[in-house]
Amino acid sequence: MPGADQTDRAALTALPDRADQTDRAALEHLDRLPAVRECGEILVIDDVTGALTATGLETGRVVAWQTSRRAAEALAERFPQAIEAGRLVVAGLDPVGPVPLEEVAWASTAETALVRLPKALLALDHRARALARAAAARDIGFSLLASGRVKHMTRRQNEVLAAAFTQVEAQRGVGKSRALLATGPRKDLEQPPVMAGQAQVTVRGAAETIPLCGVGGVFGGAAADAGSLLLLASLDEVVRGGELDAVETAGDLGCGNGLLTAYLLRALPQARVVAADDDADAIDSTGRTLESVWRPEFRDRVELRWEPSFRGVPDQSLDLVLLNPPFHDGPGVDPTLVQGLLDAAARVLRPGGRLWMVHNSHLRYRPEVERRVGPVRQRVRDRRFTVLEAVSRPGPAAQR
Repeated sequence: MPGADQTDRAALTALPDRADQTDRAALEHLDRLPAVRECGEILVIDDVTGALTATGLETGRVVAWQTSRRAAEALAERFPQAIEAGRLVVAGLDPVGPVPLEEVAWASTAETALVRLPKALLALDHRARALARAAAARDIGFSLLASGRVKHMTRRQNEVLAAAFTQVEAQRGVGKSRALLATGPRKDLEQPPVMAGQAQVTVRGAAETIPLCGVGGVFGGAAADAGSLLLLASLDEVVRGGELDAVETAGDLGCGNGLLTAYLLRALPQARVVAADDDADAIDSTGRTLESVWRPEFRDRVELRWEPSFRGVPDQSLDLVLLNPPFHDGPGVDPTLVQGLLDAAARVLRPGGRLWMVHNSHLRYRPEVERRVGPVRQRVRDRRFTVLEAVSRPGPAAQR
């Protein structure tokens, strides 16, 4: 690997043990693509283990696009010398903020993309169309090699890829994983789809319709999930009663499609709102949702942050935080996913600030919230969801 530094060589040496079966299902077929050898640059999309990036660096230059900000930073931390040498570009880290995939593909000279198959078909459609449109506009041949676990793969994925490329072929499987090779980007493709929906909510006692937008694999798409609606119905009773009139700063931790952020902007006209999510699709979705409900005064009152767990938000700087956290890792429930988010809420809340959180009723989170944030009150509960309000206890976040 000409020009590689010792750190990157060490990382590459270790990668075969770290690459998973899904990586190997794609990498086994990579050398058969002539564009990889001739171009010397590869696009890598959603590299989970770092193996795809490492293999690309063996060939030449890699441009990486990650949905997760945390994953993007992990990739940058893994290959710092490659970044310094200009052999690796991780989109969105400099300047800070998600960069549209189509913009990344347009700026790259790559004629091949390695993609981890997303579980959501709409996310796959978004990725495939973005890559195919950029390749067609550059008038180049282009190959997309997408790999996934066979148990999560369906014929619909082939159909989605075939809508953006003229030829789609399933490759030989590796263990329980398989790759799909899509070639021949179609011309005159429409832009990647943006889902459109709406939510019926009560804002200060008045019924309102909030338009929602969903991009790629954002949680909930463009629909209002039942947990968020239960939280907002209960919260609006408190807003109407004037209990939150003194709120100057509020946050939506894990903003998704922007429903909770849009509510905060409408219901608390005096407050500045921070919305953050680790998912680039969520930041894109929230931004589009807010554009559909803009009032002139909103623009100076909201800040979107592509980051995990309010990491860039100062300690003890918010009066109110809303949280509808993830509880599933794939198909299974993982109750530990919320712990870091609760710690983040505790850190950014001022003493006496309030956390409003909704969770699946059967998970019984009240003791965990009280231990990590402060005294808890159950606001409402139904068969599926529970809404809790916690008051942040005094003292520095480090003592919580």
